[in-house]
Amino acid sequence: MSSWEEMTPKEIDQFLTCARVGRIGILLEDGPYVVPVGYAYEDGKIFFHTCNTGLKVQGIRKNPNVCFEVDEALSDISMFKSVIIFGRAEIIDDDKAMIPYLQKLIDKYRVPVSFDEYMRRPSRDREKEMEAVSICVITPKKTTGRKRMRKNSNF
Repeated sequence: MSSWEEMTPKEIDQFLTCARVGRIGILLEDGPYVVPVGYAYEDGKIFFHTCNTGLKVQGIRKNPNVCFEVDEALSDISMFKSVIIFGRAEIIDDDKAMIPYLQKLIDKYRVPVSFDEYMRRPSRDREKEMEAVSICVITPKKTTGRKRMRKNSNF
């Protein structure tokens, strides 16, 4: 087993593209707030959808400087990957501007169909859902990635 090493930019991009859950850290008045989110990664940016009235959005509107973390590890931590991004978050709540981001999230987490087709499903209420949701886009200022791997491992 080797000690940890830096991930290459290509490894970081691949890991961020494939991982399913990340954690966003926000500074609230009472202290730090960290919450897991499903997200997508494209063109060097992280984005996820969120309710536009929750603590995440309130915190980001007051202080857009955030930290975003993605990791995976074996249960004994003998192998791991971890990426940490320090960046600036932006809240997008314009319906037209949100649709491309929502489409990419549908593509990642659902059966890939068009946004319009997805919203026509009987369980969906497009107007109500679009009113309740925002998109958070994180533009990285600094990104670090570390890993610990066994030799000849595909982890």
